[in-house]
Amino acid sequence: MAEIPMTEIPVIDISSFLSGKDLSTAPAAVEAAASTVGFFQIVGHGVQNEVLDAVYERVDRLAALPEEQKKRHLSEGHPYRGFHMNRDAEGIVRQERFLASRFDDTEQAIAAGVKEEYADFFYPNIWPDVPGLRDSVTALFGATRDLATKMMSLFAVALGLERGYFDHDLEPNASTFAINHYPARHQAVETPEPPVLFSEHADGNTLTILHQRGSYNGLQIMPYGGTGEWLNLPVVPEAFVINLGELMTHWTNDHWPATRHRVVASFDPDDTRTTLTTFHMPALEAVVAPLAAYGGTEDPHYEPVTPYEWEKLFIARNYARRALEVDPKVRDFVEALRR
Repeated sequence: MAEIPMTEIPVIDISSFLSGKDLSTAPAAVEAAASTVGFFQIVGHGVQNEVLDAVYERVDRLAALPEEQKKRHLSEGHPYRGFHMNRDAEGIVRQERFLASRFDDTEQAIAAGVKEEYADFFYPNIWPDVPGLRDSVTALFGATRDLATKMMSLFAVALGLERGYFDHDLEPNASTFAINHYPARHQAVETPEPPVLFSEHADGNTLTILHQRGSYNGLQIMPYGGTGEWLNLPVVPEAFVINLGELMTHWTNDHWPATRHRVVASFDPDDTRTTLTTFHMPALEAVVAPLAAYGGTEDPHYEPVTPYEWEKLFIARNYARRALEVDPKVRDFVEALRR
């Protein structure tokens, strides 16, 4: 993996790759970004603005509900399901979060072809009672899962593999969709550095597809091989942000880093931001092992792992470090995974 610091996040047009007209330019740009910074933005992706607008409109409706009504939608335990309200030490809501899996429950997953021994991965979804939210999220989530499949083909070419190299490992994919809303804090920031709203972390999946809207640039990344300073990722209205997760780092034997990132508040107390995110995950039974082309045979940095095994390890590892005492149900869920 080249230790080349990047001072900006590239915006890559993938339309010619998707149309089949040019199968080299976009993959070359992705390889350059993925092997150095782990983040880039894409345009020419084919996802219509109307599909995004429909979800953002419902998020606004959810955010406008009285707090007591929102509390009726809180998660029932799983950290990646349902509605969450995260507060800072002063009790201010710093983040409202909703997450849903691809399948609503184990029965739906099995009916779609997931093997029964893996179906418990699909802990039941909990949908807030906001008219149109479920339908609009389902439409966008379907579009971004399709885009993720196309990106995996682009990734294969970028890595010097056949375009369909990953195809047999992808379905039925086990992806998750998340809405993150960062409301106005209505409180001036009086410190040199802005408050952190979503703590520093790396994603654990293969790739993340994120669309962002807001009145400020709150997403920051720590570039691989950089100066140790956080880099702001600008909001590009027509673009999706793409970043690599730890499973892709495993697959590429550290050639593509899972870059650490965070979300910070604005110095303007009235600023807000919202992100719509798809965390792509392959089929639960796929075996993710370091690629031979990147030293996976002679010098593998990781043991083979399935996404089913990896998700449990990832949740137990990451949530063990967080303040689970604020949600005993989540704590109990994580402790059960660790046993």
